[in-house]
Amino acid sequence: MMKNNKDQVIIAGAGIAGFSLAIQLAEKKIPCVVLEARTSFGVATTGVRISAKGVRVLENMGIRNIGENTEKLMMYFGSSKVAFDIENEKGASPAIIVTRLAVFEKLFERINDLGITVIYNFTLDNVIENADGVVAVSSEGVNIQGKYLVGADGVGSKVRRLLNQGSNSDKRYAGYLGIGFIFSSDEKVEMSLFNSINGNIGLGSIGKISANDTHKNNFLWTHIHMTEAEATAITDQEIYEQIGERAKNWTPCLQQIFQACKANPQTVLYHLPVYNGMVPDKWYSDKLFLMGDAAHPYGPGGQGISMALMDAEALCNLFVVGVTEEKKAHYQSSRAAIAKAKGESAEERNKPENQIATKWGLMFKSLFMKVYHLFKGGKMKL
Repeated sequence: MMKNNKDQVIIAGAGIAGFSLAIQLAEKKIPCVVLEARTSFGVATTGVRISAKGVRVLENMGIRNIGENTEKLMMYFGSSKVAFDIENEKGASPAIIVTRLAVFEKLFERINDLGITVIYNFTLDNVIENADGVVAVSSEGVNIQGKYLVGADGVGSKVRRLLNQGSNSDKRYAGYLGIGFIFSSDEKVEMSLFNSINGNIGLGSIGKISANDTHKNNFLWTHIHMTEAEATAITDQEIYEQIGERAKNWTPCLQQIFQACKANPQTVLYHLPVYNGMVPDKWYSDKLFLMGDAAHPYGPGGQGISMALMDAEALCNLFVVGVTEEKKAHYQSSRAAIAKAKGESAEERNKPENQIATKWGLMFKSLFMKVYHLFKGGKMKL
């Protein structure tokens, strides 16, 4: 494909959102090109949960057999446990827990199979809309022409800022450091959430880290509230020290897992400051569109990748059936409503004042969830 094609869709961002859209467009014979500021993707990976709806989108792109199925949610409150079956659409594949790297590898394979052009080292500086289409301008003055441009450029999206000039659309620090430990284990663990004093912990099986991995793994995750400067500067050693202090309030099983992670040099430790932002007023103009974290930049609440996959599906369908003002408005209203609800729920859940601080608090939450379990017939939608 030529770099300049007046009929192509330009996608800013070669992440999971951007690649998912590019693959679906190419399969519908709609020309596209992907622009990426980075020159490589050799970054740390972490585990993520992808909902059954997100898995369906992956399967429609030919991506299967990654991660580990998770059909239950196990909730622990000290020594008390409540187990829920996860409600899915009838006949749908179950949700999975998987590494970002494993998903990205599969998407990258499909990108290569379909011959989709990816231009690296392209830092988007400006977008010019005109009667003939749109022009993406790099910081070095390189121009790429197309019919539409989609911002899939993440929580710090340049495209979002261009669409929402003068509004509060920049990313902001969410107030906490996200932490994950990936460790080798053949033990199958359903998605488990441990409510502990002054902090919550998650655990689940994620399968292979990447295609070259020779063993299966489990994933342990949590977060710590701290300043942005502290979250940016913290070292692996300091992470282990702080988690070690918190682990004194964990169950014996979790304490044992953490000590094994700490002792094993093969453990993959992931930690990054978490950023979010307000869902912007504008997701589109005449020629520009937003999707994924560029459209709904909330911090991770277990839904980020699932939302990006479904955004890609909805936006691809929009381009296939034909772009009209009515269809653009429906794309934003339908996707933004879901993103806002899930994002605000995650933000509320992760506030420090909403962490359980006493044993009485654990007992009360346990009783509440047991009543909820009976009321819902042991099922929960995620």
